[in-house]
Amino acid sequence: MAAFGTASLLAACGDNVVPAASKAMHKFAVAAFPGDAYFLDTINLENKIYAAHNLDVPKHITPQSGVQAFQLLVAGAVDGYAADTGLLMATHANSSKGKRPVLIGFRNLQTTYGIIGGPDSQWPAPDASFEEKMQSLRGKKIGVTAVGAGGDLQLGLALELAGMKPGDVTVLAVGPTAQAIPNIKAKRIDAYVGVQWTATRFIAKEAAGTILLDFADASAPELLRNQAVVAIAVREETAQQNPDIVQNWLAAQDAASKWIGENKDAAAKLLNGNGLGGKAPEIAMEYVRHYGATVQPQLTPMFKATRETVENMSELALRFGSVQKGDITYEQLVPEFARA
Repeated sequence: MAAFGTASLLAACGDNVVPAASKAMHKFAVAAFPGDAYFLDTINLENKIYAAHNLDVPKHITPQSGVQAFQLLVAGAVDGYAADTGLLMATHANSSKGKRPVLIGFRNLQTTYGIIGGPDSQWPAPDASFEEKMQSLRGKKIGVTAVGAGGDLQLGLALELAGMKPGDVTVLAVGPTAQAIPNIKAKRIDAYVGVQWTATRFIAKEAAGTILLDFADASAPELLRNQAVVAIAVREETAQQNPDIVQNWLAAQDAASKWIGENKDAAAKLLNGNGLGGKAPEIAMEYVRHYGATVQPQLTPMFKATRETVENMSELALRFGSVQKGDITYEQLVPEFARA
């Protein structure tokens, strides 16, 4: 098993795969990170589902950040990458035609963000209102992966929706999950914005903290809750010149998604080993159940993107200042084969 911090978190789709041995294999570079947002990639790698869909993917590329992943994609060093939707849109708006990323689907139609409160503060009860929970952060130091990253933007939106100002908290860039835990333990930060579903729960467990807010919870404002935060990206020229290869990648992800539901125990074991350092089997199983009950039923066939979802997310990107008005159109962002 790969250690915590490596990128083989998504590899499990042996069933539901139609082998196509007679067809040529195509090299396809996939960028992925540890965590549930990339679990489909891990499954595809571990269970050799890429090969069953004529894709030659011997290993994943693990960039230092989502920003670097998109730099590699625009440069042609990465062919496919599942990404924060807002970052995808910002990169699309600021890159040249042909090289810019296009959106070929959504892996998750709800938010995965949350806020973990450290063990040294008194936090409101789980059934407290969204506003009360946000007000409890006033004057606190809150960690995010990076300034301007998804977690930082989501925190800003949450503060606004709670009637607070950015200056009501101190935001510190501390890095991803592996850095969040020691920073909470050392009391450098009072709370942390988790980006992925499992990461939020893992950090709370390892740092003896509390899940103060799950942005997907029914008590959260709809603007915060109803966000399709994990999109699937390829370079525009790849979608135009090799749509069959791109659709093979989508089919491999679909097979991985189905595999999770049909192999819950194996899926949880894989997620725990490759994404949680083997330390949290209960969180891995909780996620597998959550995926089957909540994430999967919302997905469209082959992850296709609806105009409504794209326009909702582009409005948010506009609100965050990530794009300018007119930068994002459904027709330019989503290739015809990926439209719902």
